Amino acid sequence: MKVSSYAVTSFALVLALTQQQQQQQCAAFAPSLTKVSTTTKLQMSSGNPTESVFLTPELAKKCIDVADGTPLYAYSMSKLNENADACLAFPNAYGLTVRYAMKACPNGSILKLFNKKGIHIDASSGFEVRRAMSAGIPPENISLSTQELPHDFAELVDMGVKVNACSVSQLER
Repeated sequence: MKVSSYAVTSFALVLALTQQQQQQQCAAFAPSLTKVSTTTKLQMSSGNPTESVFLTPELAKKCIDVADGTPLYAYSMSKLNENADACLAFPNAYGLTVRYAMKACPNGSILKLFNKKGIHIDASSGFEVRRAMSAGIPPENISLSTQELPHDFAELVDMGVKVNACSVSQLER
């Protein structure tokens, strides 16, 4: 069975034991749901990795079926949590504000996960600021770093969005 090339995964997925579990895990990638862990095991020769961060064709097909089509992007919530916790645990003497550069992946579920953990957002455009706010991120937890100021810049600042000026000329505007 051929799986659409749009069915891509960036991180590891759970290999379920039953069809019901697979459907529950695939459903976790629907915008309204989240919850997934571990990786898919592979049979490989010695010296090569023993785990894959990609879906098996069978599990990809099941996720596509549950999601009712492609494109489908699947992420490991456990790996995202693990990496977020590692960032939050970074040693610091004077305080630390961890920020996620949402241009890496502006998925609303990922933004919500990081927000729940206390991670702030680094946005690179007015559009990204609005997208983060629509995912429930408070404006005061968003930092805008951009060369081109958005048309609604003053409104974003009035709402509490922080600004990281990229140049002196930007401050002069």
